[in-house]
Amino acid sequence: MTPMSRKRKRRKQDREKTPRAQLAIIAGVLLLIGAVLILKIQKPAVGSAGFQDEPQAEAEVGLASPVAATAAPTSPPPTPTLSPEAYLDQSLDAGKPILAFFHSNTCVQCVRMTETVQQVYPDFADTVALVDVNVYDERNRQLLQRAGIRVIPTLIFIDRTGQGQGYTGVMEPEALRAELETLAEE
Repeated sequence: MTPMSRKRKRRKQDREKTPRAQLAIIAGVLLLIGAVLILKIQKPAVGSAGFQDEPQAEAEVGLASPVAATAAPTSPPPTPTLSPEAYLDQSLDAGKPILAFFHSNTCVQCVRMTETVQQVYPDFADTVALVDVNVYDERNRQLLQRAGIRVIPTLIFIDRTGQGQGYTGVMEPEALRAELETLAEE
């Protein structure tokens, strides 16, 4: 066999293998796309809504538009006849300071922060409104978007003018008390 015929034979073999390899790659990509679509369509399990448990960080937060909120099972809504959304908006309209507490009932830091809020907040119940929001309750999705919540636990301290200051992570009882005292005095 001449060198030229060997090259032709090799090229012919390569051309025969190429469509198979291309089909295998295309099939793999299609399977991957299908898997991603299936995962996106499935309802997220508790604890997988994209929230992270992170240590302390502060950020300014605005809550200007009305949205839905639902009290977490750990405490009832402040006023039984009002929805949390109405309570939040009513408190904003009245110029009442607000503690908005975003958490879940499953993360360790959230449970610790819930205990701290339950320990400290009763002393301020007459002067500061509490909006207790479980982030995994689907009814709170708009509020989470409105507040830009991506990390839990998050506390937002909203003053009488509607300006908010956010805090993420576990806050010591003394620090929470100091923040609530400042809110109540403003």
